[in-house]
Amino acid sequence: MKEVNFIFEKKYYILFFILFLSYVLTAINSVGFYKDDEHFQILEPLAYLLGINNTLIDDPTGYYWEWTSGYRIRPWLQPFFYYQIISLVKQFNINDPFIWAFVLRIFNGTLGLISVFILFFSLKKYFVTYDRLQYYIIFFTFWFYPFLHVRTSSESLSITLFTITVPFFLNLFESKIIKANLYKVLFFGFVLGLAIVVRPQIIFTIFPFFLWIVFYRFYFYKLFITFLGILISISLGLYVDYLNWGYFTNTYWQIFQVQILSGQMQGFGHKPWWFYFITILKDLSPGFSLFFIIGLFLFCIKKINNIFTWMTLGTIIILLFFKHKETRFIFQIYVFSPFFVMYLLSIVSNKKLKNFIFYLSLTSNLIFLLIVCLLPANNKIHLYKNIFYENLTDSKIYYIGNNPYMINNLEPTFYTNFLPKMEEFKNSNNLSKFYLVTNNYKELEKIKKNYSCKIN
Repeated sequence: MKEVNFIFEKKYYILFFILFLSYVLTAINSVGFYKDDEHFQILEPLAYLLGINNTLIDDPTGYYWEWTSGYRIRPWLQPFFYYQIISLVKQFNINDPFIWAFVLRIFNGTLGLISVFILFFSLKKYFVTYDRLQYYIIFFTFWFYPFLHVRTSSESLSITLFTITVPFFLNLFESKIIKANLYKVLFFGFVLGLAIVVRPQIIFTIFPFFLWIVFYRFYFYKLFITFLGILISISLGLYVDYLNWGYFTNTYWQIFQVQILSGQMQGFGHKPWWFYFITILKDLSPGFSLFFIIGLFLFCIKKINNIFTWMTLGTIIILLFFKHKETRFIFQIYVFSPFFVMYLLSIVSNKKLKNFIFYLSLTSNLIFLLIVCLLPANNKIHLYKNIFYENLTDSKIYYIGNNPYMINNLEPTFYTNFLPKMEEFKNSNNLSKFYLVTNNYKELEKIKKNYSCKIN
């Protein structure tokens, strides 16, 4: 396809600012995590390296089973890299875990923001043939970008690294020049390898991506150098695992053996084959998600040989074979969803229908963008933050019912190590001044009769 030159006017700069502002607000306000793994498989290993969590390795309760000697299926590279960042922050006498987490969100968000600009300027030519303000607005107000990129999860960092490499490899293999800059290819192969090391499951998207290259753009020299770069990253990942385990272990084989061969993955629940199609409709904001599916369907029918058809459908088809399914497994597909909505807008000729698609997509995106920018990802972590900054170290704190420091039977020591101890409240306690944490308002009304309570 002939590359189209897009001319930028000053009126488009406001969209760049909106995207930048959304990342800053999300990094500030999106405290906590979307899924437990984001915290307990990344920040808790980081806490272990910082000497805060002493139960991660061979935890007798079994909650950290992925890190036990018999499994060892979690790569150390991401927590180890974060450890270097936080060690640098601590050099400035900053021992606030909430600032640490904020720094990591800023780092991830910055890298993610760069990947978004790279994607837009490099890939829009594959989906639209002329410049329209509507396309820019749909893309730069997409709420999922800041939501995903400020997360400290493995899928967030892995997807960011992967999407940074996609435009480079497209240009590399579309070029008919057999020879290529050795160091550039090696570097981007290395970055792609890092995406695999951070989250090996990204291979389910990388495989159809390179399968298309083999079928349509095969260049042995370019592929060889690319895979050499990937091999260097994988070796680095194994070396970091060796440093932290104290002995060599093939983490990638362990993942395959435990999750796939032994069927451990199936123990986390089964979903029907149509799960991903339904979850897209529910998760990506109403309106926008529907038009994404329609755009994807039409794109794949009309451009069956296109690399984005292979990459998106290929990922979904591979994942359909696994009974255990989760929404986050297809997050890398969501990254490309604005392009498919842009494609749908570009092929609709009816002006009223085009405007309907545009305004409904924009409205639903903006609503979700406000939620992402202003609300915490996890209310419990937000509670920890409030307790920490109230400076209640020497105060008596109680709770009613379940201990709010625990999340699914796990304690996020990355934060709670810096908080005062909390005990279960009993009416028999002879107390004068204390703090009570609860969301049980019925019990609270009873307690208010015996104590003078101030509610925050």
